[in-house]
Amino acid sequence: MWYVIQTRTGDEEKLVGLIEKMISKKHYKECFCMNRECARKTEKGYETFLRPLFPAYIFVVTDSPRQMYLELKRVPKLTKLLSDEEDTFFCVSKEEEIFLKNVQNQEHIVRRSLVEVDEEGTIVSADGAVGVYLRHVVRQRLRKRYVCVEQEFLGEKRKIYLGIKLKEDREAN
Repeated sequence: MWYVIQTRTGDEEKLVGLIEKMISKKHYKECFCMNRECARKTEKGYETFLRPLFPAYIFVVTDSPRQMYLELKRVPKLTKLLSDEEDTFFCVSKEEEIFLKNVQNQEHIVRRSLVEVDEEGTIVSADGAVGVYLRHVVRQRLRKRYVCVEQEFLGEKRKIYLGIKLKEDREAN
């Protein structure tokens, strides 16, 4: 099952590296943070870069969360396996796991989706993550090259930002 570890914003990749270095793989199958492609306009067109999809959170796939919790105590970083007051660890629900698997690739990156818009600027079709969750879009910023979808995650509705590209975008090298 997928479990969520909380850390300081900006330390996600460092923590993944520490866990991979300090904790035996027999306690978990995979540890990762999810990133999303973003775009910024430059003189040459749009330049892509990565940002965390869920800042301050990383994911660990494990069948033994209690053992993983004990192992995490050895990692010299601020980490917290998310749990409730009764020390029951939060795992990502099946629906949330399906959402996460649908939007990311094998490298745990949510790629920008190619979208087609009409004359009024309404998205009429999209591929990738935006195409799958087009009916969940609550806000779109075409000029800024992102949309916001509302999705249940960790027991509450959250706004999740997904990058887009229009057919006329030129990718900068």
